Amino acid sequence: MIKARIRGIYSQSLTQILLQNHFEIVQPIPEVARRFGLPFRKEIPDVDIWDRSDLQGIVAIAYEAILTKITDVLRRRLGWVITRTPRVAKSSIYKGCVLGRDERTGQTRVDLGELSGLLPSRDFKPGSHVMVQIRAHDYGRRAPVLSSSITIPGRSAVLLPEPVVRLSTKIKDPETRDDLIALGRRIREHTDTWGILWRTAAEGLIEEELRDEVDYLLDSAQQVHSRYTERSSPGLVFEGTSNADIEFPAEVKKVLDKIRGEIRPTLDRHHFYMSAGYIPLVEFAEMVIEDRPSERAYFASKLEKVVSRDMPRVDDAINIEHVKLDGRNIILARGRVVEVSPSSLLIKRQFRHTNRKLKIAPNHTNNVDTVRDEGDYAITHVIPGALTLVTKYYSRDDQLKGTYVNINTGVELYPSNGNSPSRIRYVDLEIDIVNPVGGKARVIDQHLLKRAVQRGFISQDMANQAKEKAEAICMELSGRLVQ
Repeated sequence: MIKARIRGIYSQSLTQILLQNHFEIVQPIPEVARRFGLPFRKEIPDVDIWDRSDLQGIVAIAYEAILTKITDVLRRRLGWVITRTPRVAKSSIYKGCVLGRDERTGQTRVDLGELSGLLPSRDFKPGSHVMVQIRAHDYGRRAPVLSSSITIPGRSAVLLPEPVVRLSTKIKDPETRDDLIALGRRIREHTDTWGILWRTAAEGLIEEELRDEVDYLLDSAQQVHSRYTERSSPGLVFEGTSNADIEFPAEVKKVLDKIRGEIRPTLDRHHFYMSAGYIPLVEFAEMVIEDRPSERAYFASKLEKVVSRDMPRVDDAINIEHVKLDGRNIILARGRVVEVSPSSLLIKRQFRHTNRKLKIAPNHTNNVDTVRDEGDYAITHVIPGALTLVTKYYSRDDQLKGTYVNINTGVELYPSNGNSPSRIRYVDLEIDIVNPVGGKARVIDQHLLKRAVQRGFISQDMANQAKEKAEAICMELSGRLVQ
């Protein structure tokens, strides 16, 4: 069975899902251990799961086969999960062939067999072979960053290419740190030129287990050099663990709320409130209603009242977070709220002179855009939870130029936070509809949706639903759909 360690605001729902799919939970936090009756097991996990820094999903670290299984489980159970994994796993080691200087970056481009990467060092001649390791990636938008300084990573230790002993900064206990440093120095006497970095997982292991881990890594290092020598062409010689960036849009948060509600009292929109930064208030309210269920409605209304104070009002500034499927978070031109109703709001964005293009012109094709004129503005109709965002573009003299309908995950309206204004957030599903004045409504960017499926960001079923919605809206705008 696959062993998982889970941390963060999604831990209870994810624990339920993984247990139901035959995963084992190790090193559970006390609350999870109590809720599920789990013993505290010190085993090293096969997969580590924790919150993304923006609380909009999770990061999972494991080997590719395990990440594929987790992705399949989450998509089957939660629906519209968006998953981003790099084309090559971090820490993987390759036999590379130097191609030469990259014109854009000035770095050395290296052929890895399945793709190429960039090596900051320029001391390699074209055509020569070099052992390189993946140091950084960004889910395929650019070439991975390489290093010729090789490490051999394990679960509780890492072999370093210099004779030192180091510790993870997450190991805080002074006595444990001293013991690991002393053990590392004793082991270092038998590792030739390799140094040792103790990872966080080393904290819970005995000396024999740690020595076995280092022996295993020393054997792995020998195998890496043997495979490198045996290979006649560029390719992988050591597989590292990979990152999966897993995003939970509005639809997924609702399902997670329902799953968590099967475990303990859970407020409606629990995961939305948590991701919006109201963690202490939510935890307090749910702690009270667990003891006093009859007061659930009262505490829910009070929490909603607190949140509503930070929601946008007329004339407030507001940001639009247009999140791409590859993970880019694009902040559109800041808008201002011009109208608020119980179920929606209108946002106006004024445009200065710019080289940005609009696709609403009648003569637009997927390859030809027209320049947006200075003084134009846009009015966006925002309905929280909607799978579309409708924007009407106007000229400086208030003449409608056309309508742009964005197909996306459910729109989330987040309150202001400190010095930051409120914001709407959604994940763009690439495919859109344009309806220019005097022109014909049409669906655009279908090739981008297809590419997203090929990259594994979304499932084919999710893409089909987005395409069907876009086509239905296009027919409606064209007047061919009977209401």
